[in-house]
Amino acid sequence: MSMNSEPIFRRSTFRNEDVLISESLKKLPLIRILMIIICMIIGIGTLINLIWIYNKYKLILKNKIFHRIIIPLILLLNIFFHVSHYIHNIYDPAGYFEPKRLYLKIFMGEMERTFIFNFPLSILFIIATRKLLLSCTNEQTKSFHMLIVVTLYSLMSMISVGHYFYEPVWNFSLLCNITITGETIMAFLLFIMAIFIYQSNSNKSIDYIYTRLAASDKSEANIPMSVNQQRRFKSKSSDNESM
Repeated sequence: MSMNSEPIFRRSTFRNEDVLISESLKKLPLIRILMIIICMIIGIGTLINLIWIYNKYKLILKNKIFHRIIIPLILLLNIFFHVSHYIHNIYDPAGYFEPKRLYLKIFMGEMERTFIFNFPLSILFIIATRKLLLSCTNEQTKSFHMLIVVTLYSLMSMISVGHYFYEPVWNFSLLCNITITGETIMAFLLFIMAIFIYQSNSNKSIDYIYTRLAASDKSEANIPMSVNQQRRFKSKSSDNESM
C-alpha cells in the first residue's frame, strides 16, 4: 500500500472550477496501474483490428494513394495519439490540470471517468475503421452510416482539446501538448476525410443512377417503335388478304 498525501487543487485559470496541480504520490496506486494496462491492451486490440480490416479490403481498395495509404495512416495515428493521451492522462492527471470533478474517485479510483470513457470511444473507433475502409473500396457507393459513425467518434475524440478550456497552452508540458493536440488534430483530419469520401461516393452513386435512367429511357423509347412496326406489318398483311 502506498502512503500518499492529499491531492492539491487550485482554481482554474479560465473557469470557475478547481483543477488538480499535484497528487503528491510516492507510488502510483494499483488500480491506476491496472487502468493503464487495460488502456494499452485496448489500444493493441484496435491496432490489430485496423491491420485485419486493411488486409481484408486491401485487394479491392481504390487504386489511389489517398485510399490505400493516407486513410490507413491517419487511422494509425489516431490510435497512437489517442492511446498515448489516455495512458499519460491517467498516469499524470496533474500534468493535464484535470478538473476536480473528473479526477475524484466514485467506485474504483481516481481518473475512473477517463478510463471508462475510453471503452465506448474505442468501440466506436473499431466500427469507424471498418466502415471507413469499406467506403474506400471500388464496390462501395453508400457511405452515410460511415459518415455518422466517424463524425460521432471524431467529436468524442476531440473532447481532448477541452484541457485548454481550463488552462493556457503554455501551462502544459511539451508531452502533454503533443498528446492533446495530436489526438485532436488526427480526429479532425479523420472527420474531414470522411466527409470527402462520403461526397465522392455520393457523386459516384448519382452518376450511376443517371446512367441507369438514361439506359432505361432508351429502352422504353424503343418499345413503342417495335409496337408500331408490328401494327404496320399487320395492317399490310390485312390489306394483302383483302385484295
